[in-house]
Amino acid sequence: CMLELDLALHSRSLAAKQQQQQQQHAQLPQRQQQQQPLIIPVFYDEPKQIVQLDYIVEHWKGPGIQRVAANHRQLVNPERWAANVSAMEKKLQAIRRHTLEASKDQDYQLARRVVAAAVKAMPAQLHLDGDEVFGFEQQEAELTAQLAVPDPDCLGLWLHGIGGCGKTTLATLLYNRLLQAGNFQHHAFMELKHDESIGCQHLTSVLNQLGATGFNQNNTAKQLLGLLSKYVSNKAALIVVDNVWIKGQLDDLLPRSFGAGSRVIITSRSSSLPDSQWWRKVNQQLLPHAVVTLSQEASIHLLRTSANLDPDFQMPTGDLCDAEGELVAACKGLPLALQLSGALLYSNNRNVPQPVLKWKEALAALQRGRSAVDSEGKLKSILYTTFNALDPAQQHIFLDVATVLQGQPKELALAVWGAWHGEDACSLFEGMERRNLLATGSEGWLQMH
Repeated sequence: CMLELDLALHSRSLAAKQQQQQQQHAQLPQRQQQQQPLIIPVFYDEPKQIVQLDYIVEHWKGPGIQRVAANHRQLVNPERWAANVSAMEKKLQAIRRHTLEASKDQDYQLARRVVAAAVKAMPAQLHLDGDEVFGFEQQEAELTAQLAVPDPDCLGLWLHGIGGCGKTTLATLLYNRLLQAGNFQHHAFMELKHDESIGCQHLTSVLNQLGATGFNQNNTAKQLLGLLSKYVSNKAALIVVDNVWIKGQLDDLLPRSFGAGSRVIITSRSSSLPDSQWWRKVNQQLLPHAVVTLSQEASIHLLRTSANLDPDFQMPTGDLCDAEGELVAACKGLPLALQLSGALLYSNNRNVPQPVLKWKEALAALQRGRSAVDSEGKLKSILYTTFNALDPAQQHIFLDVATVLQGQPKELALAVWGAWHGEDACSLFEGMERRNLLATGSEGWLQMH
């Protein structure tokens, strides 16, 4: 049958002309008498306009069918032709949309390169929410004063403490404070996963942040470490390495020596890393500091702000006030525990707390996970309870990060979630951030506790 058909393409403006329609109709009988293929006209619009599908169907159900020989009329199927044209239009729209997105992506990549170049010319302080740092002022002031004293025997700090005690927050505060002083033109902040091995991507990130050049993707990790050692040997550099866990991480990431005036800040759950070459080389030059947990006043402040309550709100006396006091005491000054407990008590009104039953439920969740030996068990209990409080879409997002997307760029994750959740993807992720279940690192990588 296809051998008996011709496809004639006409623009809408051409087809709209009376003369063209008459000419088309006049040719049909002549072609039929000569047993030439049947002509099927398809009308298309200018780019970004919609094909007149209704006209195709209307024409071939009306005057068009009358001009077709009886033995050919079974070939006339205007609904199918309209569907085919519609499908083709959708494909064309998809191609145009893909081209537009690619163009936007190129613009975005260009913008990122411009911003990256500008960032190198200014102190790139890391963002911290004001409520998040409340209660760390004294530790920050004391440690900043220690680092400000010129001492060739002092390279920096080793901040240690249990998970969730605020090591990263304190390190970030010190990093920002030292940058504000204007003594470091070369600086880098590297966040590690607890069990990851150091590779080229980590060294490349540090070199880029410091402003180094002369390396590429073909360099090995050993070559990059050599370039890093040479680069910082005669410069005052500020480097923070957050969440060191295994001994090889520092050996493979940091040089054995630094230029005069350099400062290195390490955070770890361990007070030392035995059998580490880097540690044995510099451990006498790092001042150990056990991060102090929050005071009762700071704990109440953080708990309330995490619950979206006014920190100066006067809690009513009675069961509600007692429940708050018990919950603060159970958190033992750990910022993460306070933030997660507050997330369970999130209120839409800053002056109206959740009912006392909710506070008791949060306290029970904390106590069920508490162990005299494992002080972090309660955090896992809170995470589990908070996870169950999420809606199904947020649970899927949380599991995506836990299994696949942790350490991946936030933009990539939002693009993936956008395919499933549409415009809600961003608000769903922000809801997870508010509950302190997910976070974005300094380089835009997804993190979770």
